[in-house]
Amino acid sequence: MCRRARSGRERALGLLHRDTLLCVNNLGVALSNQGKYYEAEEIMYRHALEAVEKALGPDHPVTLDTMNMLGETLLDLRMYDQAEAVCRRALAGREKVLGADHGSTLTSADNLGRALHNQRKCGEAEMMFRYAQVGREKALGPYDVDTILSLHGLAVALLDQKKFEEAVITYQHALGSMERALGPNHPFTLESINMLGEMLLDLKRYEEAEVMCRRALAGRERALGLAHRDTLLSVNNLGVALCNQRKHDEAEAMYRRAFVGAEETLGLDHRDTLLCIYNLAGALYKQGKYYEAEMMYWRVLAGRERVLGPGHPYTLRCIVKLVAVLYDQGKFSGAETMYRRAVTEGEQALGPRYRTALKNANCLAMFLRARGSSSTGESSLPR
Repeated sequence: MCRRARSGRERALGLLHRDTLLCVNNLGVALSNQGKYYEAEEIMYRHALEAVEKALGPDHPVTLDTMNMLGETLLDLRMYDQAEAVCRRALAGREKVLGADHGSTLTSADNLGRALHNQRKCGEAEMMFRYAQVGREKALGPYDVDTILSLHGLAVALLDQKKFEEAVITYQHALGSMERALGPNHPFTLESINMLGEMLLDLKRYEEAEVMCRRALAGRERALGLAHRDTLLSVNNLGVALCNQRKHDEAEAMYRRAFVGAEETLGLDHRDTLLCIYNLAGALYKQGKYYEAEMMYWRVLAGRERVLGPGHPYTLRCIVKLVAVLYDQGKFSGAETMYRRAVTEGEQALGPRYRTALKNANCLAMFLRARGSSSTGESSLPR
């Protein structure tokens, strides 16, 4: 319908008539909402913006609306540097024409925050998200979805700057508002609960993380089902929280459930499946179940070599874990072989001066020195 209206108005009114430009703009919206971002960006928005600026001037509200939608389309296309330039123009224009507290101005500020954050310009992104969040809370209230999204963006920007305590407080605030606005079982709410749990895991606040991970898991089981990928991610996260509190039996049960579900849903060689097996191996090792832990680590190593390559840091990490489990079973020659392999493959893939390669080389030297100084070879293993 938009294509027909655009074509008819171009013939009847001309390319630069306001009604024709409105049809071009509407067509761009229709394309974007179908995920046809490239067509929307290249054919519609750029054409419309150029034509609107020529016909109406750079500060006309229709021009600024078109400019803002072009910025949002560039964000969807992950063309963040171009999105930043367009969003800055839209924000400056809307501040000038509409004022700093207008809803459209705050939308442009939030969009600019997204463009900046995705370029790792986290300090500037924080400023934009604060601007948008404060204005939206004043205009729309704390429980409006747009206010919550700006608050969420602010929390992520704080986290990326390692402002951990403020990030957690901000995220908790956003979560409380989201639960009230959308309900406890809404996908956005559950995603926020999960992200807060992961944030607490990163901060090593494992008791708090366990509470959030249990909430995320229960909600995702109800909303998404037992076998959904997001549910299994929450199962794995809960295992991490439990394992780091030395609740190894419970952690093992969680990791087994995550592994079985991920294998059935995603396949044995999927990175999420391999992560679940890796975590399960760690829980088994901490309980002294060395043989089963070794078998799991071998499975992870084979999968990561196929998926990531022999010199990938995650592959090397698995080799080092194998060293420990082999050593604790008295398989000293096998442990030495794996250590040498970690050093060789790390230097080939990462270079001899890379941090992981240097650490592995140093650990191998300590290992060989310890073995050489003991007649039985039973010395403590460098970690």
